[in-house]
Amino acid sequence: MRKAKATLQDETIKGLLIRGEPDPIDVRLNVMERVQEIHERRSGKHKVRHRTGAVVTITCLILVLTSLTGYAASRYVQILNSKGEVVVQTKEIREDKYTPHAKTYMEMRSAYKEHVLEQLKPGELAAYYVHDETLNAYDTGNRVQTVYQPIVYKTFAELKKQLEITAGPLLPEPRYLPKGYSFAAGKLFPSITEGEASLDHLKKLEPEFIRMAESSPSDTKLFIKMLAWNKAGSANVSYTNGEDTIYITAFVRKKQPSSVVFRNHKGVSVEKVTEGGQEMVYMEASKAASVDEVFYKHKLEWLDEENEVIYSVFDNQGSTLSKSEFIRTAASMVE
Repeated sequence: MRKAKATLQDETIKGLLIRGEPDPIDVRLNVMERVQEIHERRSGKHKVRHRTGAVVTITCLILVLTSLTGYAASRYVQILNSKGEVVVQTKEIREDKYTPHAKTYMEMRSAYKEHVLEQLKPGELAAYYVHDETLNAYDTGNRVQTVYQPIVYKTFAELKKQLEITAGPLLPEPRYLPKGYSFAAGKLFPSITEGEASLDHLKKLEPEFIRMAESSPSDTKLFIKMLAWNKAGSANVSYTNGEDTIYITAFVRKKQPSSVVFRNHKGVSVEKVTEGGQEMVYMEASKAASVDEVFYKHKLEWLDEENEVIYSVFDNQGSTLSKSEFIRTAASMVE
């Protein structure tokens, strides 16, 4: 493993750091949101989702962690298991007075993340720490972050083989694809609940990074440490037809007593559908939905409770697919 190293920042990052002192808010991501951010950012079809608010504790999704708050829930759909327990529910996202602070934080964090990503080779995983009081005041819990440069697999068979080697999530290949669509790419990502990318391990690295920063002879703020990994926690594939794309993601859920929460923005309709005996949450963006926040036209998400895998299937904003064709594609994964 390489030793931790320091790097210089560009002018974009420096500019974001001189905006002044933030309010004391906590913007820590829980595990499911960390995985979704990885895959949705990688789709290249939308901007980062921002969540904000005063520090509160929630007990939903995969781990009992503090999440980005400041969004209120409105109408929602629930899915129950055979015991009558709520295993899936939806919540509408709404911005509040803390939103500008989180947007500033996400812009700052994203600039650093992209800077680290540029230095990684395919298959490399790194932890990084930014020694800056302004940025760290926004995020009191996850000061050490990770970034991974994925290997791009050209066939589904190649991806499936690697998922087996790395004990990754079960990712069924669609039995049906709309006319004109073909496999474009597949990627897998390290587990963030186990190994060196887990929150517990990253927390242990924080003192090491701080000592490194405080003893640095330069004014460098960004520090990087390569991490080892051998277990995949999520994967995605894409199928394209000209300008249109269907994205499929799967990630392991570390079983918890709390339910999975799928969030939707304003302007997105939500309903429950059943395909192949599997209850799913279907979302569809209306013309009123913000193109900066809603990156899809159709979206289907569901929990395979038996295998503890969460699936998300979505297309692009300008997709020409009909609702029935889109649902048929996702349904072919569970039939």
